[in-house]
Amino acid sequence: MKTLPAIPNTPTADLALLEEKRRAMRLQALAYLEEADRLDALYAAVTGNDPAIAAQQEVSS
Repeated sequence: MKTLPAIPNTPTADLALLEEKRRAMRLQALAYLEEADRLDALYAAVTGNDPAIAAQQEVSS
């Protein structure tokens, strides 16, 4: 397989850096999902409402 030479000053010029940034973004996204789950549980505990229904309404609107 032939690869093209890297063009300087592009995100793909440094594949190790690109991989590091991709992993960091994925970890941050997982942290946001965990926080959303905690907030959903808190919402359910305080209101007695099903957080899944509220979340679906938020996404639909």
